[in-house]
Formats: sequence, C-alpha cells, structure tokens
Amino acid sequence: MADLIELFNPAVIPPIKEVAAALITILYRPEFYSAFMATLLDSIKGVIYAAVIAIPTGILIGMFPAIERATRVTLDFGRSFPVVALMPIFVLILGANSQMKVVIITIACFFPILLQTIYGARRLEPTIVDTVLSYRIPFHLRFFKVILPAASPFISTGIKIAISISILVAVGTELIIQITGLGAQINLSRTFNEVAIAFAYVIYAGLLGVFLTTIWDQFESRLLSWYRLASKVE
Repeated sequence: MADLIELFNPAVIPPIKEVAAALITILYRPEFYSAFMATLLDSIKGVIYAAVIAIPTGILIGMFPAIERATRVTLDFGRSFPVVALMPIFVLILGANSQMKVVIITIACFFPILLQTIYGARRLEPTIVDTVLSYRIPFHLRFFKVILPAASPFISTGIKIAISISILVAVGTELIIQITGLGAQINLSRTFNEVAIAFAYVIYAGLLGVFLTTIWDQFESRLLSWYRLASKVE
C-alpha cells in the first residue's frame, strides 16, 4: 500500500494541470526545438537508411527459397537481439554523437522492414508466377513490375512499424548516452527535479510518433491506392 501511495506522490507523478502547463512552458524554451528536430531528423534518417538496405535484401531473399533457408537462423537471431546491447560498442567505434544514434536506429528498423519485405516477395499468386515464367519476362521488369508492386503493401507495413520503433530507440539512446534530443531533455528535467517538464517531453515524443505515422498513412494511401481499390473489388 505504501508503494502505491508513493507512486501517486506528486513528486513522482505530477498533477495533470502541471503537465498541461509544462506542455506550454517548454514551447518557450529554445532547447525544445533543437531537441525535437534532432530526434525527428535522426529517426527519419534511420528509417530511410534501413529501408534502402532492407527492401532490396528482403526481395532477394524472398525471391529465392534457397537463400531464405540459408539466412533463416541469422534473421531469427538478428530480430530477437536487443539492439541496446550494441550501444557501448558503437560508442567506442563512432563516439557518443548523432551518427552513432542513427546507426542504432537503422539497425533497430532494419529487421521489421526486411521481414515484411520477405513475406511480401514470397506471396506472389501462382498464376502470376506461371505467367512471368511462360513469357520469359526479363529480371529487371519482373523486379519492378511484378515483385516490387506485390510486396509494396507488406513493405509499407514494415516501414510503419519501423517509424514507431525509430522514435522509441532514438529517445532511449538519448536518455542513456545524453545525445541531443528529447531523451536527453527528459533526463535533464529529471535531474533538476522538473517532473512535469519531463512528462511533457515524454508526451511530445509520443506525439512525434503519431505525427510521423499519420504522415506515412497519408503517403501510403496515395502510393497504394491501386491496392485498396483491388481489395474492394475482391
């Protein structure tokens, strides 16, 4: 019971009014904008780099069952390995900077995109496969006109998952290593006992994730409009 009372202590969880006031207060702090932009830009960079590497790799693995079987154990290990455990190694190699943060985000976002791309590349309709083989369509046309469009809905899902992961990893990295960003501001607020301010930064980090996901949903609805129409017809 004492632990429960301590949990709801204003020094631990501030009143809603204080958090609401803090949400406005930090908008007048210049460090908020630099921290917000640092987290935003590094998260976007990590997702883009991960997508550039994961999409062609996933399609290649998905196209050839032999490669998929050969890499299955490695993929299972990689997706279950905690990326945070690699942080000290990258700090030693790259230093505690934005570049290191982007590398960590890229690794964390790589596997969701890769796995979804593999699933998409494997789910070609048998009739499409037979048609492609019968007409001996060249590989580059098969890749861009058949496999990539078929895998696009799965790739989009992987990127959407990666966007959420990128914010979590970015803020977590900033918290641990004190790199410029929302996570570092959360830690500093906690150090100076500004609990409401720390909660406000956490809320803005969550809103950043919602904002990026909404933007991607809008882009996806335009990019995959043909897929939605086909689904309605079916």
